[in-house]
Parts: sequence; C-alpha cells; structure tokens
Amino acid sequence: MDDDPKRRTVAEHLKSAELLYDLDHITDARTEVDAALRLDPLDPDANAMAGVVALAERDPDEALVFAGAALAHQPQHRRAMIVRGYALADAERREEALQAAASLLDLDRDSWIHHVHYALITRRAGAAQPALDAAWNAVNLAPDQPRTHLTLAAVAESLDMNDLARRSRQAAVDLDPEADISPGQRLPPEARRRVQNYVDADPDDPTWRSKIYGPGLFRGALGRSILLGLAVAFAVPAVLGTGIDTGARLFFAVIAIGAWVGWFTVLRRHRRAE
Repeated sequence: MDDDPKRRTVAEHLKSAELLYDLDHITDARTEVDAALRLDPLDPDANAMAGVVALAERDPDEALVFAGAALAHQPQHRRAMIVRGYALADAERREEALQAAASLLDLDRDSWIHHVHYALITRRAGAAQPALDAAWNAVNLAPDQPRTHLTLAAVAESLDMNDLARRSRQAAVDLDPEADISPGQRLPPEARRRVQNYVDADPDDPTWRSKIYGPGLFRGALGRSILLGLAVAFAVPAVLGTGIDTGARLFFAVIAIGAWVGWFTVLRRHRRAE
C-alpha cells in the first residue's frame, strides 16, 4: 500500500483542505482533513486544521479537542494555540480565552498576526478595550497589511465606532484595490464562521433531541464528541507515554484505534444522512 502511486500524503491532503476551505467548501475541506487524520491521527498540523474546520462549523467543543491533540504533541504549535483561543471564546469560557490570547503575545509580541488574533479573540470574549488596543498595535506593526486595517475595522464595528471602521476599511482598499473586503472576508481563516444548521438545539424544533443524541448509541453529535475525545485521550499516552508499561500502552492503543474507527464510521453515516 505504501508503494501505491495514488496514495496521498498528510501534507497533500492538508494542502487540498486549505484550498477548499479558502473557497468556502467546508464539507469538502473536512473530508480532506479526515483523510489526513486517518493517515496520522496525531499529526499536529492535521489536528490544527481540523480545529479550524470545526470552528467554521461552530463546534467549539470539537475544535478544543483537536487543538488539544495538536498541543499535546507540539506545545507551541501556533495554529493550534490560535484555534484554542477562538474555541474558548466561542464556548463562552471568557477567562480561559483571554489567557489563551495572551499566550500568543507571550510567544511573539512583535508578530502583527499575533496581535490580530489577540484582538479578534478578545473581542469575541467580550473584552472591548484590549481588543481595540491590540488592533491598533497590529496596524502600527504592519501598516502595509490590509488585514491589520480590516481587523481594526471589525473591532471598531463591534464597538459601534462606525467612523473608525469606515476609515480602516478604506485604508485596506487603498492598500489592495482588488481585495474582497466584505464582512467576514480577508480576516484570518480561524476567525471565520458559517451558519450551522444540522445541530440546532432550538426547543421549538421537535427533532432537536435526536440531532444531539442521535437514533442510537454514539450516533448523535454528543456521541461523536465522546468517541473523538476517547480516541485522543488514549492515543496520547499510547504514543507519547514512554514511562508507561508496554502492555498498558498497547491496551491504550487498541482503545484509541477503536474509538477513531467508530468516530469516522458514525461521522460518514451522519454526513450521508445530511
């Protein structure tokens, strides 16, 4: 199988996932990420990209699981740290989100993109003044980058500072006249969201329980999250637990593989049903 010329690598699947994601083909991007994870479930880049897709699908709990898997293998994986920050903010875990955002600046305070993410994460977590300060810092660090001006515009809009938002958006257009600066575009991919309609816990929806719990064990959104969590929880000590007895590591590996297989199986069934 390894000699199969049609077999694609993790990097090739992730490259396709990024391209599809940029085209807003989120479902197809998820398929490519899933393929990468099947090849290497602990690859930090694959887990981080899976977290980005989960954020786009408005599933912060799943995004946190993927970010945690990446950070367990590579503690300073920048994209995983960014995903974790947005996921915590989306999950309304405000203080943890602010700490995660601060960790990005601790990693590199001279990075304009880190200030961009800090601003957008803290804005989402409800910390208005730190978000505005960080957005200005990003502009000052990289005034020639349209994305810094768009970040300032996004933060200003959320604070009803409409004149500042208009001027910042115009500054982005002046830097790149052909840029698409419509709301939600040209911001970092981790900051983008799409409307999620397949898991809606609206009490007026008579089917909301089945969407969450599913028609059977592990077949709903909650069950899929449990399987994914089990897979990651047992895979990490199986691969990285050098101080653990070999027999125990093999036991953990068997459980992790079983959980991964179960997760991918129910996920495919769920998507066919959609």
